[in-house]
Amino acid sequence: MPTTIDLSKAELIGQGRDRDCYRHPLITNQCIKVSRKPQKQTKRERVYFAHLMFWKKDTSRLAHYLSAVNTSLGEGASYELMLDDNGQISETLREVILHQRLPEGQVRHMLDDLLAYLLENHICVRDISPSNIMCQKKHHEYRLVIVDGVSNPGVNPLNIRINFLSRHFILRAWRSLERKVRALYEEQKNANVD
Repeated sequence: MPTTIDLSKAELIGQGRDRDCYRHPLITNQCIKVSRKPQKQTKRERVYFAHLMFWKKDTSRLAHYLSAVNTSLGEGASYELMLDDNGQISETLREVILHQRLPEGQVRHMLDDLLAYLLENHICVRDISPSNIMCQKKHHEYRLVIVDGVSNPGVNPLNIRINFLSRHFILRAWRSLERKVRALYEEQKNANVD
């Protein structure tokens, strides 16, 4: 019989539109996402990760789906948890921008690098936002890692199989991300004025 992981005292580290994310109470470098609605998003991600692995895509900039787990809050899914060198959970891109952790030019360069990675590997992200990107610090270097929403952007399976279509959806999602990043920088600048 599968073990049930008790999340009653687990640290809630994030909340999305559909799922809550808890730090795994037993495994330091994992988190558990539990859906508040039916498990559609987790299922999409699981299927898409299988597709990426089958085609031997570079998934080094993605938090990997690991397995389904039973929890005290219902069925969950375990994922890699992005940690910095010091063992702390990496900050989201949103936090990095709002708290001015890195210069804007460096953040822009890192975003350009992440976009090039997505395009080169034809990796689609259904909902890419600054809250779904972690800024991980390793060996005095920073890298952006996408931790949520990696899946087919629609119902058509060709979206992820035809490079032209995947490029279209990647760039469309990226334009949305750029708007969100600009809004964060405006919010941060306005906070400094006040």
